[in-house]
Amino acid sequence: MENYVQQIITSFRNMILNSSGVERDIYQLIKDGDISTAIGLMQNRDIEVDRAIGEYDPKMHDVMMRPNKYRKGDDPYITEKLPRTRQRYINEVELFFLLGNNIKWKKKDGNDEAFTLFMDFLKKQRFDSNMRRVKRLAGAETESAKLYHIYRDDRTNEMAVKTVILARSKGHQLRPLFDQYGNMTSFAHGYKLKENGKKVQHWDIQMPDFLFYCKKGNIGWEIETFPNPTGKINVIYYQQEKAWDGAEQRLNREENLDSRIGDTNNYFADPIAAASADVIDSMTDPNKPGKLIQLMGEKSRFEYVNPPQSSETQKAEKQDLNDSILFDTFTPDFSFDKIKGLGTLSGEAIKRAMILGYIKRDNRKEIYDELVDREKNVIISILKMLHPDKKAVLDSLVIEHEFAEPFTEDKEKTWTAIGQLYKDGLCSLEQAVTMLALTDAPEEEIERIKKAEQPQDAAKPVKGFGTNSDQE
Repeated sequence: MENYVQQIITSFRNMILNSSGVERDIYQLIKDGDISTAIGLMQNRDIEVDRAIGEYDPKMHDVMMRPNKYRKGDDPYITEKLPRTRQRYINEVELFFLLGNNIKWKKKDGNDEAFTLFMDFLKKQRFDSNMRRVKRLAGAETESAKLYHIYRDDRTNEMAVKTVILARSKGHQLRPLFDQYGNMTSFAHGYKLKENGKKVQHWDIQMPDFLFYCKKGNIGWEIETFPNPTGKINVIYYQQEKAWDGAEQRLNREENLDSRIGDTNNYFADPIAAASADVIDSMTDPNKPGKLIQLMGEKSRFEYVNPPQSSETQKAEKQDLNDSILFDTFTPDFSFDKIKGLGTLSGEAIKRAMILGYIKRDNRKEIYDELVDREKNVIISILKMLHPDKKAVLDSLVIEHEFAEPFTEDKEKTWTAIGQLYKDGLCSLEQAVTMLALTDAPEEEIERIKKAEQPQDAAKPVKGFGTNSDQE
């Protein structure tokens, strides 16, 4: 009862503060229990996201709203509605060029054991597959997020981490807040859970110092506050343009053109004959064997109506729409006719042929390169929480990443070239091992190679030194 009264007092106090125009920051709003106002101050892109989702789903395209044709004395004609999934194709090609192969990680400085901890964490959290998922969602919806949910495992009573993908299509509302320099100062995601037969609104808010779990109560909000164990916002927020941005009108035009052609084909699907009245009167009974059409005068006629042929203008427009949609969205054409000749080309020739994809890849790297680097820092902070005894070596760990080539390289040719460089003395053993990237512990591998290269008799004493027999 006392808790209930306190909620009423808090709600009344918030109303007075708001009406008197007193400014409060996000933290103070949350502390005062004014969650709705706090969320309202954050970035809200729901309208843009919902529009993108509608364009991405073919069942929600404009062409699906084509009106049917009502005919007097007959059933209405159901017009063809032929949406396409070009948005998905464009998004998947964009994803392929950026993350078709896994991101490469390289230890620049620090302890091999710490780097192994980092790589093991990526594998356990399925980093590569989750990275593809958030990139696909961001390309389709213009935003998505990856949350590292930190919790205490009831079975082991130890801290654990789970990666959660957040997106509008998955029932989440994303609300980041940035300062004037573009730094994310807080992040909230909303969702609804069914409790006691009704849906209850929840907001989870992350700040560097605290984690707030808010649930809408009968009056006001119920808030649980926990210290943030990492000191960082454990969310990576991805925002980009739609993968097909700028081609919306042409995409609609292409679907409408295909649908109208479909209507024409339906109309002429069954043979249509034109005949004069005297011929129709003299036509044989269809139930009798044999077929005979009698023309009784010079003006008598009987002929089939041929469907209208597709005009050159129509064909040119369809081709132009196809080419312009791909060109305007920097999307290479991976149709069978286009790629069947690529098998004979070298790697460099394929890159030149797919230059549009590489241009868009570099454009997207401007967004994702920085975000992956931030995610690396968040992961290291999480590892320091999970392994406090390794804090010093994790602090000194320096890791770099690189987006891999989308087309699989000839690894054997690359390895041979690196081996030849080392053999010719053009690079050191350390550089060769690093370039090969075959091990997560390059320092240990270098030491093993050096020991293997030592001559077998290196441990034997040199004549004249170290033994009585030599002195004799």
